[in-house]
Amino acid sequence: MNIAFGHTNMDLDCLGSLILVKRIFPDFVLVRSNLIHPAARTIYDFYSEYFEFLEPSDLKGSHIEKIIIVDTGRADRVKEYFNHIRNSDPEITVFDHHPRDSADILGAQYQGMLLGSNTSFLCKLARERGIKLSGEEATIALTGIYADTGQLIYENVRREDYEAAAYCLEMGASLKLVKSFLETIKEDRQMTVLHQLLRTGGVQDIQGHSILLSYLELDENIPGLAAVVEKIMSLENPDAYFAVFFILKNKNVLLIARSQKPRIDLHELLSTFGGGGHQMAGSAKLEKQDGRAFLEEFTAYLETSLSPATRVRDIMIREVHSINENASLLEASRLLESIEHTGVPVLNADGALTGFISLRDIMKGRKASLMQAPVKAFMTRNPVTSDGSHTMREIERIFFKYRISHLPVVEDGKLSGLVTRWDYLEYKKNQSASGTNGR
Repeated sequence: MNIAFGHTNMDLDCLGSLILVKRIFPDFVLVRSNLIHPAARTIYDFYSEYFEFLEPSDLKGSHIEKIIIVDTGRADRVKEYFNHIRNSDPEITVFDHHPRDSADILGAQYQGMLLGSNTSFLCKLARERGIKLSGEEATIALTGIYADTGQLIYENVRREDYEAAAYCLEMGASLKLVKSFLETIKEDRQMTVLHQLLRTGGVQDIQGHSILLSYLELDENIPGLAAVVEKIMSLENPDAYFAVFFILKNKNVLLIARSQKPRIDLHELLSTFGGGGHQMAGSAKLEKQDGRAFLEEFTAYLETSLSPATRVRDIMIREVHSINENASLLEASRLLESIEHTGVPVLNADGALTGFISLRDIMKGRKASLMQAPVKAFMTRNPVTSDGSHTMREIERIFFKYRISHLPVVEDGKLSGLVTRWDYLEYKKNQSASGTNGR
């Protein structure tokens, strides 16, 4: 018998991957986990007939020739299946979109790409083979893609994720149903936890990053906590959110984390605590731990483990064009034309920054026929500046608050650099593309 399964506590991306495995490899039988993630429970219940799952216990006594594993390459996340496989030396293939550094399934052949969703890679294989999906199968697959990519806006999303979504839509996926399946906060207990976390959580500046940390004690584990964490992440918009839950019933600690900065790599950070997941989403479970003691330990760990946030001085232009305050508007106009800039800092005779002159300021002088007037008569005085220590998030707020497009950098009383809106946007774009800090 040939079988296929995903990680324990199957989520939407896992189900999306398995529905495609069923079509791409029709001679494989699907096996379900004994645990279904709360976010995936509804779609599993509605479409169970399309999967035709076996239970792990059904594998007892069967000779397994080939195994396909989806959405994980870690042995500890599939042990519930291998506990029932005996007297077999199967050929194992893993289809996974996670980093390979934690993959440890012995003898497995790995296939995949670092995409936003594992379902996207299986869609790519199905599309290349000309496979047609039913509308129901396409809906399941698209839900998996949207769930793991934040509806295609997470920074780990790649072109192949969009192509996979388009393929599902062409196959008849229902966006209305997908939206319904992604509405994961439905229970009163989830809403109660949501309100408690909003009251108790606090934002901290750790290495220049805006980090939201919260701690909550629960009598027992509540299904759907990850959905609550994601909702708070979208409401509060920190660089990363770490929610620590202490489960009183069994004295376990559950850590659920979300990030929107590739530099805050949750897969790497949480591996220290036996956890894992994606670069932008991860979790860890620690048994027989004291909740508050772990919170203190984890906060200290972040202080030493997070890479410092990028600051103004890291991206500023150091060779800055400037003009003397006594130069004429005509000279300023010619300078801006020659360097193809829309504005430059203005300095006095001592080299101190006294203002900023822009094309808009020069146009005012041109309309008044005062092009021979000194720059200081039309420049913006006391411009907003940075000392070089502002983070990318702070730069964004400065540009938005003051509606400026140039931010001079002054260090030790002297102009040392300049950051423009264009520099900031290019930085964000390039860092997102290269998989490092994007804010």
